[in-house]
Amino acid sequence: MSFLFHRNTKKVMKYLWGVVAVLVIISMVLFFAPGVVAMLSGSY
Repeated sequence: MSFLFHRNTKKVMKYLWGVVAVLVIISMVLFFAPGVVAMLSGSY
């Protein structure tokens, strides 16, 4: 498990966390978008 403490691993982990965060945000937007659109149009 020494690769966890390698210099480049921090960059990779930052990149992976960024990708995970973007995926979570997109999935939440897609999940809540229908309700938000219905609420804004007043037909909710």
